[in-house]
Amino acid sequence: MPSIEVALERCRGMMYYAMFDFLKGFWQLPLHESCREVLSCMTDRGVFTPTRVPQGSTDAALHFQSTVEMALGDLVNKSVIVWIDALLVFAETAEELVNVIEAVLQKLDEFGFILNPKKCSLSLTEVKWCGRIINKDGIGHDPSRIQALREMPPLTTAAELQQFLCATNWMRAGLVDYSRVAWPLQERLDAALAGTNKTKRAAAGIQLDLTMEELESFEAVKNLLAHSATLTYPNPSKQLINGSRKYPSSNRTTSC
Repeated sequence: MPSIEVALERCRGMMYYAMFDFLKGFWQLPLHESCREVLSCMTDRGVFTPTRVPQGSTDAALHFQSTVEMALGDLVNKSVIVWIDALLVFAETAEELVNVIEAVLQKLDEFGFILNPKKCSLSLTEVKWCGRIINKDGIGHDPSRIQALREMPPLTTAAELQQFLCATNWMRAGLVDYSRVAWPLQERLDAALAGTNKTKRAAAGIQLDLTMEELESFEAVKNLLAHSATLTYPNPSKQLINGSRKYPSSNRTTSC
């Protein structure tokens, strides 16, 4: 999978956006005959063998991502960002956006892809996409998601801890010193899931009694969420200057 943070750097200077979502995404891709038997599902009513790519299979997301990128060709990361079944289209002007949308729809139609009209939005100056708020000034995180995480009660199972860390890790680019602050929680999760298959079902059955240090880490991460930074876009025309210290535990990068 591509880095979503790197991909979104292409939105620098873009004023207009559109979003598209596929209708029953994975189900639109045919499943090769050699894979059908191993993905069959046995029930009390018989064995059901899929002919389309089922969501949840190991490589389904990667396969869908690469297929959509192949369909869109040179538009990818130039005018369109692909994240599995979600597309973000961007342009500097409204007229250019219309042209890009037409090109995207034409290419998708050639491959037989179908979009979900209920999840498509056109001609926006700010979008909420993949949990991020994107506009010409930079990239922030959805306030409603931040609020939901900040209101989480103390964690009592490994599944809750896993969910919390996965959600905050998705936002880590805007959270200062996240790795250090969240480390006690990550250590506890690794210890709790040691020797298991690390699935949600396995984690749900593991009870946790967080230590004082871990509770402090939990509250500190929620405090980071409250002060989540809106990231501006890097400007390749600017000169970057690193200011280092004699004992380089950290450094500072500024543009001029």
